[in-house]
Order: sequence, then structure tokens, then C-alpha cells
Amino acid sequence: MKNQDLFKVAAFLVMVVFFTSNTNAQNDRSLYFLPGIPQSRYMNPANFPDHQLYVSIPVLSTVKFGLENTMNYDDLFQQQGDSIYLDRDYLLDNLKDKNSINFDATVELFSLGFKVKKNYFAFRMSDAGNFNSTITKETIRFALYGNGSEEFLGKTIDLSGNAINFSYYREYAFGYTRNIDEKLNVGMNIKVLQGIANVSTNDLSFKLLTDSTDFTIKATSNIDINTSIPDDFEGSIVDLVPGDKNPGFAFDFGGQYQINDKWSVSAGMLNIGFINWKSNLKNYRTTNPGNEFVFEGFELSDFFEDKEFNNELLNDLLDSISDEIGVTERALEYRTTLPAWLNLNANFNLTPKDQFGALLRNRFLKDQNWTTFTLAYSHSFNNRASILVSNTFTKGSYFTPGLGLTANLGPVQLFLISENVTAPLFVNTARFYSVHFGINIVIRPKNNQVVEPEAIEPELKQD
Repeated sequence: MKNQDLFKVAAFLVMVVFFTSNTNAQNDRSLYFLPGIPQSRYMNPANFPDHQLYVSIPVLSTVKFGLENTMNYDDLFQQQGDSIYLDRDYLLDNLKDKNSINFDATVELFSLGFKVKKNYFAFRMSDAGNFNSTITKETIRFALYGNGSEEFLGKTIDLSGNAINFSYYREYAFGYTRNIDEKLNVGMNIKVLQGIANVSTNDLSFKLLTDSTDFTIKATSNIDINTSIPDDFEGSIVDLVPGDKNPGFAFDFGGQYQINDKWSVSAGMLNIGFINWKSNLKNYRTTNPGNEFVFEGFELSDFFEDKEFNNELLNDLLDSISDEIGVTERALEYRTTLPAWLNLNANFNLTPKDQFGALLRNRFLKDQNWTTFTLAYSHSFNNRASILVSNTFTKGSYFTPGLGLTANLGPVQLFLISENVTAPLFVNTARFYSVHFGINIVIRPKNNQVVEPEAIEPELKQD
């Protein structure tokens, strides 16, 4: 891998993390329970909305911030008085063998939906991205202590199991839901995808041995990295525009069944699909995995000329190391799959206005699964407004309360959802957080409109 390409990929990933962390995490569990929001159909394709027609307000219909990680601030840092410090042993004791950082972003550009008798049709155009990374505890230990420490000197270090997978693409989703009978709805979304950019690792393994006598490093590697980054990318999200050279396809499907007047259940799979990457390709692979590379070090003074650091000499060294390890660059087409979700849901209607719900969600990632369980309660105020409270149970976090609100002002619908509302107060311990607000134009059938009570004038007695 050429040094300039390495920096290009690194800059791209930094920009991606910044962008996705400030846009949307696909942790919209509350959309399952807050009634009347058209976007809930993209969490549950079998949901049959009660409106006749809706049109989104571009961008404003989906504005979010969110993240989901296995680590939090207190896992990494300690505080004494006004000072914050990092203790290596403390940090490592709090880490899992595999640690994840996950973001998902969706910017809705346009959407609409309408009902025709027992059929509901929907369309959405959006830009979507997902960033999933796995970092092993051993890799972080190596970064903290270094190969020359007593932890590793004279020992073989296995730095395998790390992964980075990112895709950014445009999605055209065509949705259909059918009311089979009074009890059963089924639905699906067909998604045509246009890939914009991708970085994915099939393998990222290293084994290092530092000689305890002369500090010579012996290393073997197995690198398999695929990238598709626009040639004119200069570090800005506006440089990433969709094209037709990276086609993809995905679909969602689900069913919803009304057991009786009180109980209903639903199940669905989301984001089952792939993208074929065919443009702006660069693949980096170890030619002969297992071949040993010996690095004897260098004199730092060799990189200074007239007391100034010479970047070209460093680039030459990095390129030389890459060649010695045996990493070759190619331009081969490849395919990536999307992270998929399984949703299992049950709802209990206490009254026509009060509902309790539960949602079990599992997300299928390449190197891990992410399972959460959510309990929720919602109350409706005569179709004018709704309120939701919830709690999501995640790995290592059992108190993450959520809050949702909707307001229907004639045809204008406003909604706000916050999952883990305590996160701003307890930033140090939060592992996931999401805020989602939006504006829709919603037209409901006449028999579902809010009717204002007529004023009753007192009768006047006549003499």
C-alpha cells in the first residue's frame, strides 16, 4: 500500500466516523411503539399506517444523532479531582476480548406513502451509511505497551481479529403492505442501491516477535482489504456523490398478526442485501501469507536534513516495508453485504389509547451479533398527540430510558424521539444514545380526523 493511499483511506474513515456519528444510528426501536409516524414502516414493513397520504419534508423528516458501542468513557479514562488520566491496566481490565464501535446513518432525501383500500404503497430515496469496527483487546494492549515492553519482548504477538467495514450508498426503496384480513398484515420493501464508497477488511492479521537481545522484529501478515473511494475525494462529504457503477439490491419483509382485541405480534427481517463494487477499486492483499519479514529498525536522525524532517524518506521507508511484507495493490471487483436486523415484537392494548410493547432486536454483523431488548409504554391524546416512555437493555447496560413525543397540528406532524435520555446527564457511562426529530405532511381519512366539539349556546327563555 502506497503511503499516500494509506493517508487517503485514513482521512476517509475519519470523515466517515464524524459524519455518521452526527446523523443517525439505526437504533430507532421507539418507532415500533410511537403511533402514527409514517417512518415506522421502515422498522416494521407489515405496519399498515392509519393515514391516507403522507409526504416528507426533505432532510427534516429524518434528522438524527446516535451511536452504539461496547465501550464508554469511564471504561477508558479515570478522573482524580480536575485531572483526567489513562491507566493502561484499568483500561484493559474494562475491555472485552472483542470491542465494537458501530454507527449507522440515513439522510432521507424524499419519501411518500399512500393507501388504496387494503393496500399501502410507499417510496423513499435516502443516503445511507454503516460503519462497524472490531478492535481486539490484544491489539489495544500492544498499542499501549509497545513491542519493546516486558509484556511482549521475546514473545509472539497475535494481532488478528480486527476489522473495519464501512459502506456509503444511495437507496431507492419501494414499499408495499397488504391487509390480508382483519388480523393479518404482510409487507416488504424492495431496495435498489447505488454504492458510493466502501472500505472493508476480509482479513487484517499480524504476528510479531521482537528479539529480546537486539530488538529485531520478525513479522508475518495476512492482509485483505478492499476499497472503493472516489478518485476526487478530498476529505469532504460533498465529494461523495452517487453513481451507477456500484449496483446493489436489498429487501425487508415482515408480518403482523392481531391475536385478539388486546394482543398483537410482529416479526421482520431488514436490510438483507449486497452491493457489487466495480469502480474506483483498490485491493490490498498479502501475496504470500505466512512469509516472515525481518525489520532491523532505523536511525531517526537519518530522516532529518538541515534539522528538518524529510517526509519523502519516510514515505520511501513505508513503501519499502510494504514491499517486504509482500502487500500488492490490485483493482478487482468485490461484493459486500449489508448489516441485517431481526425484529420480534409483541404489543398489549390496555385501552384504545394505552399500549405496552416489547421488542427483541438482533443485528447481524460480520464478526459479531448485537442483541437488545426494549420495553415501552405509549399513550395517545385523541389523535392530536402521543407520548412514549421506554427502556432498552443492552450488553452491560440495563437502564437506558427513552422518551418519544408526537404532535399533529392539522396536516403537519412533528415528532421527537430520544433513546437513553439520561445519556446527556451521564455521558461517562453511556454506551448508546439517539435523538431523532422530524416533520411530515400527513393527510388522514375524514373518519380519522380530530373533531372539535361544537360550542353549545344556552337557550334563552322567552317570556
